[in-house]
Amino acid sequence: MSVAAAPVLGDEQIFELLHDKLRELIGENGDWTLSPRTPGDTDVIFHGLKAREIAVELTETILTEQATLRGESSGEPTALSWTPAPIVTWNDPVPITAQPIDAAPIHTQLINTAPIATVASSDDDLAAASAAWIDKASATLASARLVA
Repeated sequence: MSVAAAPVLGDEQIFELLHDKLRELIGENGDWTLSPRTPGDTDVIFHGLKAREIAVELTETILTEQATLRGESSGEPTALSWTPAPIVTWNDPVPITAQPIDAAPIHTQLINTAPIATVASSDDDLAAASAAWIDKASATLASARLVA
């Protein structure tokens, strides 16, 4: 009894698959453009993530084609197998038949509370507070880039 060999992609098929996928990503009408790196180009996180994303897409392309050659289904279905009901049928209003109850107000006293801070309303104070917040956010982003 002999076992049939599993179909495999040939070198030319792999080249065409990769070329087509790269053309979708960075070709003439692709999602991205390529430009030479400059000394000021320091966005290593983005470039690392993009390189990984491209590698994943290329790998998925080859694996999908190999599964197709073997007659296997690959990936998730592209559409729902059922039709969801419109949201308006899920949220139909329910009529309220009860009458409102007249209740006495509740009076309470707050204890151990700090006084409410007052915010200066001058434009200079607001601009200074905004600038301080932007500086802090920029420092946080810069430290995140250094860690990665």
